[in-house]
Amino acid sequence: MIPLIIIAGPTAVGKSEVAFELAKRLNTEIISADSMQVYRYFDIGTAKPSLERRKEIPHHLIDIVNPDEDFSAGEFNERAYEITGELHRKEKIPVITGGTGLYIKALIENLGCGVRKDKEIRERLKREFEEMGEDAMYERLKKIDPSAASKIHPKDRYRIERALEVYYATGKPLSEFHEKDRRQKTEDRGQIERFNVRYFVLNMDRKRLYKRIEDRVDGMISAGLLYETERILKIGYDKNLKPFQSLGYSQMLKYLDGEWDFNSTVQEIKKETRRFAKRQLTWFRGVKDAVWIDISENEDIKDISTQIYRMCHDLYR
Repeated sequence: MIPLIIIAGPTAVGKSEVAFELAKRLNTEIISADSMQVYRYFDIGTAKPSLERRKEIPHHLIDIVNPDEDFSAGEFNERAYEITGELHRKEKIPVITGGTGLYIKALIENLGCGVRKDKEIRERLKREFEEMGEDAMYERLKKIDPSAASKIHPKDRYRIERALEVYYATGKPLSEFHEKDRRQKTEDRGQIERFNVRYFVLNMDRKRLYKRIEDRVDGMISAGLLYETERILKIGYDKNLKPFQSLGYSQMLKYLDGEWDFNSTVQEIKKETRRFAKRQLTWFRGVKDAVWIDISENEDIKDISTQIYRMCHDLYR
């Protein structure tokens, strides 16, 4: 099995910094498990590592698709698995870091419904979303596939759209494909368990985390999140594309459309990012055998990476 170190946790907790220090110590490379960092041009709002850091330590699965291209957890699984194999052959231990728990789960459990995207159905669904709204489309999914709907946030337009697309393309609910994956995992345990995993979840005091989130948002605003949003629109990309529905960009679109003033926009980004962090923590609490590391106020990032390094010593004996 391929040894694998995963550093997960809520947004702004310090995952990227810890992974960077650990990768330097292990002389290895990082695989990003972030569903938004895969998109080109969306840099500030997705908190991509700087180009300097990416030159010092190679980061994979960042800037790999255009904003109008689809990218799924199944595709992440395929690409990330190939990269882990390449690193393993070089005798390097892959370090996965990011807050998209579904991507990490897809890689560990080899998940992916295997239904090819249907452009015609996707375009029809996009029109219906515009005409009917997210709430109505989510209600439709609840009737078609209540099991899948129960695992999707009502405002997660992309995953609602994908679940509906799978149903209209195959006549079968997405949850049925996921159940097939689970049965396959039971029947062929050796094939699914491809990794010797060490899974770490970083966390900290809620008030401190929220302060870090607010500081990060302020930093993104200062770095030019508004101008980045305008620039991507000027390139010609449609505001209904998936990356524009993500934190920061969706709120900036409302500002540009005149729905909110600038101060209200910034406050909405902070509020929704805090909510997102809570959802991430809920997800990671469901990860079996994950080791939680609480970062104290005066604890240094290098100390955290050293702690993780020592707990993974059996991977590189």
